[in-house]
Amino acid sequence: MATLRSTNVNSGDPVTYDIINNIISDLNELNKTTAAKFNLNLTQTGGKDGKDAESKSVYSTVIGGVTVNPKKTPSASKTWKFPDKLFSSAPRCWVQVNTNGAALDEAQLRMHVVVTSISTTQMTFEVRSGSGAATAKVDFHCFAVEA
Repeated sequence: MATLRSTNVNSGDPVTYDIINNIISDLNELNKTTAAKFNLNLTQTGGKDGKDAESKSVYSTVIGGVTVNPKKTPSASKTWKFPDKLFSSAPRCWVQVNTNGAALDEAQLRMHVVVTSISTTQMTFEVRSGSGAATAKVDFHCFAVEA
């Protein structure tokens, strides 16, 4: 059985990168034991007297096993289609590279992920390889938060 590292996050608690990384690590551990994929959904609320209250949900997905080929322009391109009517306006999006424990060398990690378009229905990103890059196979963790 996997050892989980995340802790409870209550309304108003600051959520730092290490907490999010632990949650992602936990989800990866759980994914190893099941064929089902998990979605991360965090909700944050707070603010004094509701004046500065913020209510956001973070949605995520994994686009796995993507071959990044520096001989192509772009080296890779993927689109994440959001569930129907999830967002009423274009969300803020970002992408994180995950090697899934593969021992990639420095040349294989010469890649830059660029979000190229965001709408209410999908987000598209491209991978651009740096000089001297080599082909690699990686997973991309995609995140979207209500704007």
